[in-house]
Amino acid sequence: MGHPKQQVDPEDFKLKEADLWLSANAHSSVADLRLKYGLSRPYFSWITRLEAQHKYAKKFPKLLQTEWVFPAGQATEQSSSERTAEYKASLVSSPYTVDLCAGMGIDSWALTNRETGRGHFANELDKGLSRLIAVNLKNSTTASGSAEDALPQLKRWLQEKDISPMEVTIYLDPDRRSGSGKSVALQDASPNIVDLQKELLNLSHTLLTKHSPMIDLGALNELNHLSEIHVVEYQGECKEVLAIQRWGHTGSPTCKLVVLKEHFIAERSSVEGVSEEIPYVTELDQFLIQPGPGLAKSNLHELLAAEEQWKKWTVGNLYTCNHIPPSSPFYKRYKVMEVAKPYKLKLPEEGGAIERIGYPEHPDVIRKKLGWKEGRENKLFAVKRGKEKLMVFAKRLE
Repeated sequence: MGHPKQQVDPEDFKLKEADLWLSANAHSSVADLRLKYGLSRPYFSWITRLEAQHKYAKKFPKLLQTEWVFPAGQATEQSSSERTAEYKASLVSSPYTVDLCAGMGIDSWALTNRETGRGHFANELDKGLSRLIAVNLKNSTTASGSAEDALPQLKRWLQEKDISPMEVTIYLDPDRRSGSGKSVALQDASPNIVDLQKELLNLSHTLLTKHSPMIDLGALNELNHLSEIHVVEYQGECKEVLAIQRWGHTGSPTCKLVVLKEHFIAERSSVEGVSEEIPYVTELDQFLIQPGPGLAKSNLHELLAAEEQWKKWTVGNLYTCNHIPPSSPFYKRYKVMEVAKPYKLKLPEEGGAIERIGYPEHPDVIRKKLGWKEGRENKLFAVKRGKEKLMVFAKRLE
């Protein structure tokens, strides 16, 4: 992860004029303020705070109500959201927690907010970020270095507090970015969890790691004592894949799909159903079901399809049936209105969304040819099945 040469200085927020300046400029353009003040202190730090307020109000609603010092650079953008951080913290029951790749500190924040928490150790490679974590999490022990380099200090902390491995959960969000871009392979991340896992599991009972939503779930089998895999969907996207390793666990891991909503969490597990053979069909029935990103990633859609007696359409990850599918946060459901050859549909004037599955033309090209405006209630699926091209017009069911 790249970090700026200049970092926010927490001392700038102790100045008596800080609150007054922040209030006076709360609605000012961040770009204009950067142009006016450049890198000069204390304005650089103050403007970074304003930028967080403008840009991340929905991502960090609780944090922005506190005196949390947000860092400059990409750390805030690339971090977990409050919602996903709190979900991860809900998976932890041990009194002591360790975050070896703390970043801007949001996951450490969630871990330390647990009622059962008695102590936390946070390490961050970047010294500027580590300094801010020490300010933001005053009751935590902090370190700065690679995860590997932090282990001697972590061991001293555990020994001084007489903490047994059974009382510890270690959390890791390995850096998956390198000079050549993003990588999803376990061995390419820093630290390499495959190499480090044995030592970490000697220090803890549970090892919780965050992985890219692009990772092949089968690759997680390289992790020893793998107990659970959580596929987390939030705000219509698969945000992260979590792996939970528990010392002594044997057998296959449970895969759990989690959809985070504003006021509730929807969950589905691989232990809830028995896999049955699903019939494949070339023609659509009255209704079409499209798995959400989390359901598609978790590969649990086949279990759900068998349970609901859906048929698998021979296009993409789409299912079909003749009975109205129950409403669910795991998928979208549509009423099939018409199936026709390309550009032979009778479309309503109110417009709709367009998605292509194997179709050679981009949705923008299709929309322009159809002269169809954007909308939410209707959807056009442009698909290619073998050599055959089709367009399906469907109405979304709430």
